Amino acid sequence: MRRLCPTISELNAFHAAAKHLGFTLAAKELCVTQSAISRHIAALEDYLGQKLFLRKSTGLELTEAGATYLNATRPAMATLESATAQLMSYGGNGGALNLSVPPTFAAQWLFPRLGHFKRTLPQVTLNFVRYQHAHDFAVPHDFDAAIQYGYGNWPSANARYLIGKETSLVCSPHLRDSLPLATPADLQRATLLQHIEVPLAWHDWLEAHGCDTSGSRFGPGFNLYSLIIRAAVSGFGVAIVPTCLVEDELQAGSLVEPFGSRFQSPLGYYLCAPSARTNLSVYKLVSAWLEHCCNHPDAGSADSAPAPHPDCLFCQGPGLPGRA
Repeated sequence: MRRLCPTISELNAFHAAAKHLGFTLAAKELCVTQSAISRHIAALEDYLGQKLFLRKSTGLELTEAGATYLNATRPAMATLESATAQLMSYGGNGGALNLSVPPTFAAQWLFPRLGHFKRTLPQVTLNFVRYQHAHDFAVPHDFDAAIQYGYGNWPSANARYLIGKETSLVCSPHLRDSLPLATPADLQRATLLQHIEVPLAWHDWLEAHGCDTSGSRFGPGFNLYSLIIRAAVSGFGVAIVPTCLVEDELQAGSLVEPFGSRFQSPLGYYLCAPSARTNLSVYKLVSAWLEHCCNHPDAGSADSAPAPHPDCLFCQGPGLPGRA
């Protein structure tokens, strides 16, 4: 029966040769002979029916087919290496997870809790890769999982809601007092800070509070909640943001909620991953920890330990899930 894919030895030789554009350094990296690299490349080219390299006096050069094949196989090789390292190092009870996180959510909510993460899951390493909003998880990405803001309906993704549907209308204390802002109708005098990727936020809020929505799209636009938060703190305008992103500012008093009430948005932060990744033990551990922090607001606090909850594994101290 004809095999349906190249051997790992052939792929390793190809990737090493493409990395160094030469057989000598590729052989040294893989601890084999130069002739072994040459044989593996020749066998791979014969199998594919395509030349992957141009042999020149100065070394190797990828052909168009070689460059295309390198980009197509790189994610699969990275996944194999990651899974192998995880199993060898942690026996399936930990490892590393490449996580893509929106910058504001990382800085405002996740990073302050990483001390708790390290204490709770010392056998797990989180690698924060460049954030990219994935629309289709059937397409290979550089991450194992991603935290994304949206409605929770991403193709080919297992999406688990975390936090963020509760939103707050916020502004600086000075702006509240100087306009003043006493009722929602007073927003007609305010500058509405807009998130360009959440264009209906103000419309939905104003409609829910029985206000005129004709001006809901007018106001300076920003592409990050972190910029909106800083603009609101400076008194530039009024913002609608997920409450979880402004907990510290509200506690410190640099931002206030002039009307007191909060609004339930249809949007929120979700942990998303291709279904194949969700079976990894390291994904299950990280997912459970994230849900623990979302369900226990005091979890991860540097000043106090979270109140124990008998049904939560992460509140029970020694013998945490996955810990040897």
